[in-house]
Amino acid sequence: MLKRVVSAAAAPLFLMASPAFAAIAIDTSPPAGTFGNSTVTCTSGTINCAFSDTTTFVTPDGYNQVGANLTSGPALTSAEDVFFGPLGLLSSVTLNGQMFNLVATGASEFATLAPISLIAGATNTLVVSGTVGNSGSGSYAGTLTFGRTPAVPEPATWATMLLGLGATGWLLRRKRKASGTPRFALA
Repeated sequence: MLKRVVSAAAAPLFLMASPAFAAIAIDTSPPAGTFGNSTVTCTSGTINCAFSDTTTFVTPDGYNQVGANLTSGPALTSAEDVFFGPLGLLSSVTLNGQMFNLVATGASEFATLAPISLIAGATNTLVVSGTVGNSGSGSYAGTLTFGRTPAVPEPATWATMLLGLGATGWLLRRKRKASGTPRFALA
């Protein structure tokens, strides 16, 4: 209940705050790529500002699944951090629209994404949105873990296979009936 009250009270402040300057860096080298921003900063003289980083990447060849982890923390020159937790109505981390599970733990916050399916060679979108704290600067970093899962046959493939097995069985049974009565030649 307290989180909702604080979030509702803080929402107008976040909407009026000036945006943060942010640029996400990403490396999708399989099997584990990285992404992050070590210099999320508010505009000069502002604190508690919202930011949103968006980047795209292409699914690496041979991979069709990805899971992810993210950690926020203080910037290199600051004791403040990036918030993804209860203060941020604008806070979210998504990959292709799939929300990360966000966990606020105080000085650092964590986000995880259970493995999701990707399409080979497709463009994927990662969006990181949050709030920069009182000092006006912070950072976050994460990993993308790519995987391979065997393709599951479609129902039509299963139906075709079963139809083929049925037809083979019918032909074998028909052949057996046709040659069921032995014929003997008289010499």
